[in-house]
Amino acid sequence: MVCVSAHPLDPLSAAEQESLVKAARAAWKLDHRHLIAMLQLDEPSKEFLNNWKIGDAFIRNARITIWDQEKAMVSEGVISTSGEVKSYKDIPGAKAPVLAIESNRAIEIARKDQRVIDALKKRGINNTDDVHMETWPIGAKIPDYIDDGRRVIWTPMWHKRDKDGNFYAHPINGLHAIVDIDKFEVVGIEDDEQTPIPQTAGPYRESQQESLVHLKELSIHQPEGPSFSVNGWRIDWERWNFRVGFDQREGLVVHDIRFNDNGTERKIGHRLSIAELVIPYGDPSQGSYRKNAFDTGEYGLGNFTNSLTLGCDCLGEITYLDAAVTEGDGKVREIKNAICMHEEDFGILWKHVDIDGHPEVRRSRRFVLSSIVTINNYEYGYYWYFYQDGNIEFEAKLTGIVLTLGDTPHAVHPSATEIEPGLFAPYHQHVFCARLDLDVDGPNNSVIEVDSFAHPMGPKNPHGGAFETSETVFKDEKSAQRLYDLMKSRYWKIVNPNKKNHMGKPVGYKLITGGNSYPLTLPESVLGKRAGFMYQHLWVTKNTEEERYPAGDYPFQHPGGDGLPRWTQANRSIENTDVVMWYVFGLNHIPRIEDWPVMPVERLGFTLKPMGFFKRTPAMDVAPNKAVCSCGSNCNCGH
Repeated sequence: MVCVSAHPLDPLSAAEQESLVKAARAAWKLDHRHLIAMLQLDEPSKEFLNNWKIGDAFIRNARITIWDQEKAMVSEGVISTSGEVKSYKDIPGAKAPVLAIESNRAIEIARKDQRVIDALKKRGINNTDDVHMETWPIGAKIPDYIDDGRRVIWTPMWHKRDKDGNFYAHPINGLHAIVDIDKFEVVGIEDDEQTPIPQTAGPYRESQQESLVHLKELSIHQPEGPSFSVNGWRIDWERWNFRVGFDQREGLVVHDIRFNDNGTERKIGHRLSIAELVIPYGDPSQGSYRKNAFDTGEYGLGNFTNSLTLGCDCLGEITYLDAAVTEGDGKVREIKNAICMHEEDFGILWKHVDIDGHPEVRRSRRFVLSSIVTINNYEYGYYWYFYQDGNIEFEAKLTGIVLTLGDTPHAVHPSATEIEPGLFAPYHQHVFCARLDLDVDGPNNSVIEVDSFAHPMGPKNPHGGAFETSETVFKDEKSAQRLYDLMKSRYWKIVNPNKKNHMGKPVGYKLITGGNSYPLTLPESVLGKRAGFMYQHLWVTKNTEEERYPAGDYPFQHPGGDGLPRWTQANRSIENTDVVMWYVFGLNHIPRIEDWPVMPVERLGFTLKPMGFFKRTPAMDVAPNKAVCSCGSNCNCGH
């Protein structure tokens, strides 16, 4: 099939994915033993995209990851939508991520196991349908009796005591099945010391409680429609244009970001995504220490994207885009309204009142591109914001229900918060890694670390208040492994040394770190070895097509050391070349009682801010708007 209307970077449509699965089965003789672990667009090179023009015919390629359950082998193939095989290879030692169809079947097997049935009866539960089970990778050392290379999961359990109730209020302590997800057999039952199942309910649905706090309706009205246009997957808003992408593994992706600077279209970024998300849990108890999941690499974050017809947090004129993912059995599932787009007021853009009393003020508006995923108990909202002053911001919104474990009321748990009698929420962290393939006015860029410092009292600091900045250009990958330093107000900027602004300085963008933390998981632990990227806030690598994920392509049950720690051993030159910045940022979550029964949104992220990229701030070109005040008159008050 030759595509003539789509763009080469558009997400693969449902029809394309169905065609690709059919072609792959025929080309590689796939049968019931083979699962489709991942089907992704094989993105074309920058060289191809630079030479391609709208209207040119092209053929799309897809990268398909296959898991052979019988041989326990991962294979990767690239095949075109016309059915032409581009490549095919086995990946010895790799293990496929956990697939939804495997999880569902593993739970069915565990429910029917007589040992599980008997253990539940001892706890007063006579029907396994009254139990919620989840399938988690063993994120710590796998028990010796099953550590023979097989793919296994374990099943935390909660009692579904009430219809439509919050089952996370009733964890079943000490009972887990370990299931081989290739042979679909229970290979172990852990039935440790019993503790009472917490009985305090945790209702949160509107139908289950009184919602007594009401505000008057807030309406966002755009009588002329939104200020952005959508052409396929291309978005034009204000002076920005970019392409929306979607990937089964990473979820929301942003491609080919450009800004119209007084009639000149300037490129800022090629591809921005959140390439990994790891959640280390800090409670050492049996029901918690294994809960160290790679939500992106072990599950595929995009698979869990919400259909926003089920609820969206957007107000105003909303436009949606649909997405599609291929399940393990090769069936294609469409996600209606997977991506949300709208624009929103964001307060004052800039303001000044002259000495004669004359005010000038501009209000800020931003474009919002977002999607939300639900993985078991947690929701993650990914939001990309584009601003009128040239800023790009990413914000993760974390909400949902904190993971719970049960124990004797008021038992000593130094690494958990008791949120109800006998109900504990373990301490944990959320560690994100952004993959930022920026092309600031072209692909050849350099990354610079900027520190602020003060000289001792003396000739360079006679009054004690002077401070300066120092800049270090990273020349190789090892020198670019850096931690944020609050004491130095450290930031990093990416510049194009070949393009100078009107002041003779390289044009660039700076990375503004938001809230952050440092991993408390020890580097020598199982998780520490597998998620070695966590231990630096910044990495910079030479842009290489195969280097896509910071923990490597296959983190599930991997011995560790893959991804960024391995790639950067080559210590390649990263000065004035095509580079990728990897920014690691996280949240240390010590649960509060107020995080129950549903956690109010926690936010963290980062901002990319122009640094000598423009001659002056683009915000100067924004026209004043006529707002209607509460008094009903038109004004320009800047409230």
